[in-house]
Amino acid sequence: MGVRIGVDVGGTFTKAVGIDTVTGALAARAAVLTTHDDRAGSAAGVVEVVSQVAAVVGAAQVELITYSTTQAVNALLEGDVAVVGVLGMGRQPDLRKAAQRTRLDKVELAPGRRLPTVIEFLDITHGLDDTALAAALDRLCAGGATTICVAEAFATDGGRDERRAVEAAIDRGLPACGSSEMTGLYGLELRAVTAALNASVLPIAMRTEQHVEAGVAAAGIHAPVMVMRGDGGATDPAGLRREPARALYSGPAASVAGVLRHTRVADGIVIEVGGTSSNVAAIKDGQPALSYVRVASHATAVRALDVRVIGVAGGSLIRVRKGRLYGVGPRSAHIAGLPYCCYQPAPALVGAVAMLYAPRPEDPAECLVLKLTDGTVVALTVTCAAVALGVVQPGDYAGEHADGEAARAGFALAGPQVKMSGDDLARHVLNTAADAVGALTLSVAHEYGLSAPTLVAVGGGAGGLGRQVAARLGLRLHVPDLAEVISAVGDALSLVRVERERSITNPQPSDQAALAREATEAAVAAGAAADSIDVRIELDGDRAALRAVATGMVGLAAGALPGRSPIDAGEASAITAELGAAAPVAVGRFWVATGTDDKPVAQRPTVVLDRFGDPVVAGRGGVLPAAGGTGAEDLVALVGQATRRRGFVSTLPKAWLIQDNRATEVAARDLAAAVAAIDPDAGPAVAVVICP
Repeated sequence: MGVRIGVDVGGTFTKAVGIDTVTGALAARAAVLTTHDDRAGSAAGVVEVVSQVAAVVGAAQVELITYSTTQAVNALLEGDVAVVGVLGMGRQPDLRKAAQRTRLDKVELAPGRRLPTVIEFLDITHGLDDTALAAALDRLCAGGATTICVAEAFATDGGRDERRAVEAAIDRGLPACGSSEMTGLYGLELRAVTAALNASVLPIAMRTEQHVEAGVAAAGIHAPVMVMRGDGGATDPAGLRREPARALYSGPAASVAGVLRHTRVADGIVIEVGGTSSNVAAIKDGQPALSYVRVASHATAVRALDVRVIGVAGGSLIRVRKGRLYGVGPRSAHIAGLPYCCYQPAPALVGAVAMLYAPRPEDPAECLVLKLTDGTVVALTVTCAAVALGVVQPGDYAGEHADGEAARAGFALAGPQVKMSGDDLARHVLNTAADAVGALTLSVAHEYGLSAPTLVAVGGGAGGLGRQVAARLGLRLHVPDLAEVISAVGDALSLVRVERERSITNPQPSDQAALAREATEAAVAAGAAADSIDVRIELDGDRAALRAVATGMVGLAAGALPGRSPIDAGEASAITAELGAAAPVAVGRFWVATGTDDKPVAQRPTVVLDRFGDPVVAGRGGVLPAAGGTGAEDLVALVGQATRRRGFVSTLPKAWLIQDNRATEVAARDLAAAVAAIDPDAGPAVAVVICP
């Protein structure tokens, strides 16, 4: 038996699971309180839970460890970042503009917190002078910089001097990155901000990675360690050391990845109910919604799952002002260090009294809690309300050790404080929390055009708050197996994922091929087995950019490829049937399915799956072979049938070419030309159009 270990570092708990790589079954699990106050930070908890799982399954059986962490985003939000030396570079006649766009002295991280920077600018009109570079680095260090970011104007078109400056900083022992390493998009300020934010968390990311690797080795576990990215893929430690900003929101991304690995959802909203906050994310056509990360008011070039966070969750406390219920959250029992009332034995509630309490010394005393006769203070939480009202069902993690009698007694004791019965208070608390999360859920669903999504509730509070949100919204609910550790499952079953972007207004096949090669090479460098890599090439019309996304299984030195196996025809048929399409056919490494020809193109469910069963393309559309008698007229006719016309406005469909291990998006108007340019030696190909 081989085992992959997945670890999720949450705000309250650090959880780990061991997944059998042959059967996919849960082999072991462990959880500890997140080690915020340890000298090694949250990395200490990662090592501890990995060691606990390894002790159960045997250290020799562990093939891979992947962890997700909120450390990068927490560091930004809390201002716990390094002083960044920003080295801007430019040439005549654009020196003034380049200097302005790399003068990052007002980058806000959170209200009242700015990114600490020291700034230098070099004129490299006549080339980068080594003496001038050394002097600039000296000044940055003298100003307090402990990490460096370099941003050269037009570095995406070459960037040789930017790379030289980064290497010079690294040679001095300074963590450093360049703007063109982070993205190939145009926009000097965008690239500079992205690189500066990345540089600001480089030191803490390097310390975390070094501690995890050393701790795992000290525990006798000789397995590779990977890190989850915010886009739902994984990278090796070297990737984290280069680009820690890509791990922003890796915790929420892991939960969505776990849902997609565990559950077939076409259109859904994932709600992860934690102890202090809840995360909400959309799945459309079987794919998670991604967006560019924003830090405060600043856009970045880092893409991650579009996850919205709200400070209402299973452990949220009840707030009271002037004898009336005032709100629920954002303070939680976990922040206050209080146990839940519903997890106490009912006899312990005899003689308890309700009181108002300050969770933190700086907080007002407005949280409604109970003081037991032995002096213990216990919290009345959203989960306690769900238990008291019978919302939590048998088998839900939230109900495993809960005592309904204790929960009801607690609310009966607290009710008089707000002139309510115990049941009314519990109902009001649960509905208030559910309506807050529900409003965010509806907002996300509307934004992504999901009219009747399945609500997938995960996290420790899925059976309580998650169930109530679904009931209040009238949505179908799914609580998957292992919902409480779904993020760790997502980590354990993650694939290597790498994105590369370039600003290209009219991409040619040669541009697409070059970017695909670059993404493939980067995926191999990040730990993917070369023969397992698939590439998706997308057009981003909003940014006039070409994007290549390479995914593959983690390759191990022993030759094993643990984790998910490619699906067969039967499994592919079952998935496409769920998505409303007919039985698929294999095209290269993909499965392609569409409806029958007796229906208009706009009514044919059309799906392209990758080898693991994840949708690459899904919607209403049509498919044609990309060779063997399919002429330009047929392709033009297919595009015409999939074009939406409203009055004088026509909206073209999206078009894709599927061949070998690549799914390439092309402009619909160029589909015939793209088909004519395909390489017949690369195997069968099909053209796919999806209606707008």
